[in-house]
Amino acid sequence: MNQRHQSAGLSATLHHNIDALREKRRQEHLAMGLEEKVASAITSFTGSMRFVYLHLLIYGSWIVFNVLPGLPHFDPSFVMLAMVASVEAIFLSTFVLISQNRAMKATDKRDDLDLHIHLLAEHELTL
Repeated sequence: MNQRHQSAGLSATLHHNIDALREKRRQEHLAMGLEEKVASAITSFTGSMRFVYLHLLIYGSWIVFNVLPGLPHFDPSFVMLAMVASVEAIFLSTFVLISQNRAMKATDKRDDLDLHIHLLAEHELTL
């Protein structure tokens, strides 16, 4: 047990349960496959402000280069920009769905645990 648990005045059973939950999460993370880890990293990055800033830079530069006179216009009608954005949107929506599926599985686990806790509490109260 660490000092933080003891200073909070938590019981030994609660310490054990907290440590068990941390260990379970660590084991679940270690058990994740490569595909899950890649999807998790992508959704983590795409849900950040760095991703927004990167897009502002890339798409802003693309637009500026194709609008301002005197600069080389490689996509004056923005057809390529629309295609790139569409393909990116397809992949991003797929990663969002993967993330939502993972969250739903975690919610299902929590719901099962809640049911067990409620059943145990009901059993204890009945006794």
